[in-house]
Amino acid sequence: MFPPGRPFLGLGTRGIKKMKNRFYFTTAAFPNMITMLNLVAGFFSILMIVQEKYEYAVWLVFLALILDSLDGHVARIFGNETQFGRELDSLADAVSFVVAPCMLVSKVFFLNVSVAFLLIVVFYLCSGIFRLARFNVNPIHGGYFEGLPTPAAALTLMMTMLAFHKNLWIERSFSLISVVFLMTALGFLMISDIPYPKVSAIKFRSWRTLFFVQVVVFATAFFFLNVESAIASVFLMFLVLSPFYCVTLQRSSGENIPEEEGGA
Repeated sequence: MFPPGRPFLGLGTRGIKKMKNRFYFTTAAFPNMITMLNLVAGFFSILMIVQEKYEYAVWLVFLALILDSLDGHVARIFGNETQFGRELDSLADAVSFVVAPCMLVSKVFFLNVSVAFLLIVVFYLCSGIFRLARFNVNPIHGGYFEGLPTPAAALTLMMTMLAFHKNLWIERSFSLISVVFLMTALGFLMISDIPYPKVSAIKFRSWRTLFFVQVVVFATAFFFLNVESAIASVFLMFLVLSPFYCVTLQRSSGENIPEEEGGA
């Protein structure tokens, strides 16, 4: 492919070996392996959607969310936060948190597909990819995420749809209207500059009121409906209320929540 002895991209043999060792044979590989597991979970979620095993598909994306939150922590533990890892994380997120939700919506409502419906799905798809690209270019904005992170958007949408499915509401007309409205809102929130906190970094002291409210909502929905409805309710409440908390905290105390790799 390249003439023998000719350096590739000016790196030379030693430079190429050093680059390979950096990403494959050192502790830098650990966070990247977790990111790859995030990608694999998203891929299998899409396979489950094709097989109409929607419950497995949603929980695989939930697993991808957990993995996505871990890779940045592992990278910091080993001191291996790199631009390569950030780019790899965004590519995995594109599959797990952008493509998979669009596949789920398109598959579930396939019989009701129209041009207008497809435009909403495409809008969500493009918004998610735009959000990931913007995160790589401008990851920090006042210590908060700029716009709704794609994992939160994906789980809000997919858990809501799974709750509709478990409660036998998916065949009702309001479910399609609700999903269309939700996808449109999520798309605008992802490309907006509305601040959202990184959940793993927020201070309980500042957020305890919202935390207790979410616990009550979760327990109520779980008692009267099911765990899927309870999780969807918590995500929806986080979606609506957390920006107000962010703005209030920024104005009152100047609290700064550090941005982390992952969770875009």
